[in-house]
Parts: sequence; C-alpha cells; structure tokens
Amino acid sequence: MTAPPASSGCTATASLHPVSVTPRTTWLLVKRGEGWGELSDIPQDEAARLLTSTDRLPDTFAGRTVAGGLATAAADAMARAADLPLADWLAARTGKEVTRRTVPLYANINRAVRARTPTSAAETAARAVAAGYDTVKIAPWDGLTGPDRVAEGLRLARATREAIGDERHLLLDCHHLLTVDELLDHAEELAELRLGWLEDTAMLDDPDGLRAVREATRTPLAGGEFAASESEVLPALRSGALDVLMPDVKHAAGPLQVLRLADLAARYGIAVSLHNPSGPVATAASAHLSALLPSTSPPLETMFGEVEWRAATVSPPEPLTAATYSLGPRSGIGVTPTAHARTGVAS
Repeated sequence: MTAPPASSGCTATASLHPVSVTPRTTWLLVKRGEGWGELSDIPQDEAARLLTSTDRLPDTFAGRTVAGGLATAAADAMARAADLPLADWLAARTGKEVTRRTVPLYANINRAVRARTPTSAAETAARAVAAGYDTVKIAPWDGLTGPDRVAEGLRLARATREAIGDERHLLLDCHHLLTVDELLDHAEELAELRLGWLEDTAMLDDPDGLRAVREATRTPLAGGEFAASESEVLPALRSGALDVLMPDVKHAAGPLQVLRLADLAARYGIAVSLHNPSGPVATAASAHLSALLPSTSPPLETMFGEVEWRAATVSPPEPLTAATYSLGPRSGIGVTPTAHARTGVAS
C-alpha cells in the first residue's frame, strides 16, 4: 500500500500539543496553520519525530496516523478560511449531502472501568445509561491473562448487559485478543448476550474466519479501525461477513479517505460507524464526517466517563449532551483547544 498524499514531508509548520489524560491515555493534538487534528494512539516521541522530519512520512501505522492528523488539521483550516462548518466544506468538495446536524452517539465505557471486575463494569455502564446512552460498548478482555481470561471477560460482558437492561444495545470489542477458535468455543455464550455487534474478531483479510464467527455467534460483526486503504477492507466487504466498517479519521489518513472508505462500504451494502475512542478534536472531526453518512447509520463512538473535565479542554465546550453531538454554525470542526489543552495541562 502506498502512503497517502497527505504524508508528504510538509510538516515543518505543524506543532504537537500532548494532553495527559490518564496513565493509559494521552491526546496528541496537532496544529497546522489555523487548523487542528489529532494523532493519538502512537508514541509521543515518534509523533514528534515524524512531525519534524523533512522526509516523506513512512507507510506505517505511525506514519498514517500522523498523516491523518495533518490532513484533519488542513481540512479544518480550509473550512475555517471558507467560514464553513467542516461537514459543509466537505459536502461542497465531495458532492455529498449533510444528512443530519445532530449525530447520535454510543458510549465506549472501556477506559472508565477502573478495575476489570463485573462490579466496576456494571457501575460504569449504569452511569452511561443514566447519562442518556442507549448503546454501550466495552472491551471485556482487555488486560486479562491466564487460563480463565475468556470466561472472566464473559463475566464482565454479562454484568454490563444486566446493568443496561435488555432494551438497550450492548457492543463488545474483542481487540483481536481472542482467536477464532476461542470465539467459536464460546459462541453460544456470546449469542446469549444479544449483541448489537462483536468487534475486531477475525482479521479483515480472513473472510473465512469472519464468516465462521458471524454464523456461530449469530451476531453482526464490526471492524476496520486501523484500515487506511481500499485493499485492506475489500476482502471483508466482499465476504458479506462484515456488517459495520469502522474507519478512524486518525488512522485512515484523514477525512477524505474516511469518506472514500465509507463509499466503498456502501457499494457492498455495509454500514459505517467511525471508530473514535479519542479526544474532543478527533471527536469533532468524526461528528462532522458522520453528518455526511446516511441518517440510518449506527451511532458514533465516544469515550464516556474517562475524565470529568474533558468538555472544558475545547472552546466552546464540547457540544455533547444526552448521547448526541450537535453540529453548530461555527466554522471548521467547531471547537478550538483551550490554552490549558495546548500546553498539555488538562485540569
């Protein structure tokens, strides 16, 4: 796969602004001109090195993530210069329609669950429901080891299901921590959870594995958070075994490539829900992109309950209430990191 166009070595004017959130999370914000992007999930020192390099960004996960942050910042800057919200600027550029100004969200509670116990998972899920979320996601096998890890993760998943009730949607993210055989061995237990989807099971280039898991668990499958090219997602799309494609604006080399992947998914009748366990900058960009998807698309991911001060790291405060993200009339992504966020001091 060739590196995306945005990965040329034009990074000298970009500045990196890390925001320490938790021991697990640091938002890596990037400013280019008047625009902002996010390139979280890669090491901070590698991000800094790539941003100051005069060479072409490498076609690696880190290189594509930096390219995604820069492309988002460039699009934000151009939309601000045109005095248009990013969704409208992208619509004018691509010929797409803005289908909605209020984007529904689901709550990823995974980083808010401080202890990997059923009690902690249930308490966090209950808080998400109380905040208005009808769909909750957890990655129950994160951090688990030992011979009982599959059963232990299932106990977390059941506790989450019990906390949100039968009328709400539960999503599970496997993070590729379970093999296809392990998923098949526990297929009936997964089916009993009545999941909205099961995420990151078999790899996208393993259509036979995807089909086997989907059929055995009788559950829709989602994936594709690290995909940046059409060739990476085509095996899964063609297989008919993937139900939801999940491109990430950070890792897919920016907004335009996300829309290209979404168009490809649509040709195969596959829904799109952007992967977004991210800070307010990537969430804003993802919400504007989601406004260009069909109004029947699944909700957009947001990281719920990780820190109480999240909304205040951008100005105006993050427009996220009652499980929706409201796109206002402001230009670009609609928010700007505050002085505290820019200096890496979050609270």
